[in-house]
Amino acid sequence: MARLRPDWAWQLHQGAAIVYVIWFAVAVPLAIVGLLLEPRWVGWMVLAWFLVLLGCTLGLRIADNRRRRAWAAAAGQLGWRVSASGAELLDRWPFPPFNSDPRAEVVDVTTGRHRGRELWTGRFRHKAGRRELGFDFLDLQVDRPLPPLQVLPAELAPVAAASLLPLRFTVDGLPARWQLFNGREDHALAILHPRAVEALADVPPFGFSCEGRRFVAIFPAYRDATTALAQLDAACDLLDLMPEQLWRAGEQWAAAQRPGN
Repeated sequence: MARLRPDWAWQLHQGAAIVYVIWFAVAVPLAIVGLLLEPRWVGWMVLAWFLVLLGCTLGLRIADNRRRRAWAAAAGQLGWRVSASGAELLDRWPFPPFNSDPRAEVVDVTTGRHRGRELWTGRFRHKAGRRELGFDFLDLQVDRPLPPLQVLPAELAPVAAASLLPLRFTVDGLPARWQLFNGREDHALAILHPRAVEALADVPPFGFSCEGRRFVAIFPAYRDATTALAQLDAACDLLDLMPEQLWRAGEQWAAAQRPGN
């Protein structure tokens, strides 16, 4: 799944319509070839392909269960708490991409503390048009406000900003193509300064969205526990290395939001 686009990987893991599209896309040509070469084997060929797809689906389910158990074990060792849902978290994020679907859900929530910061992490499910999409999130405690900003690597845009138009930009030292969906480009580039890039270079790319006293990192779903913990440290590094100018910009933004301004 690591080589698939996050939106395709999500659809496959969820058993969405794309699975049936794949089945028919292969089964129909397979049947035609079978009829041309050896008609009596057509049924067996189609059945074999069905069994292959069924095996892949079961394999995905088994892998998902293993990932959940591994994460629960890691969280338990760190003294964190795992719960099935966290609907109350939705009220924490009145900004993109969390406010686009009023029926969005938060599931598989883990809460705890890491490197002096409270954290909430889990999976965010939402709809973009008719498509059901999702991604993993990590909400980290910040003590000072930040300006509105949503920055994503291009590969995450289909699951976390499917209906928005981006401003594309590049970051020296990071191979991913980056896109800005909310906020100012100079703020995005200020956050992704050379020391921050150094901290991010060793983990798979992830995005983030922030506004006021909320900072939420955004990841592809279905990560293993080792990757998730490495990205957690990288997200903490990003906040620890936040330039003072961003904190000041956040305080100016927060002051402008107060009633009467």
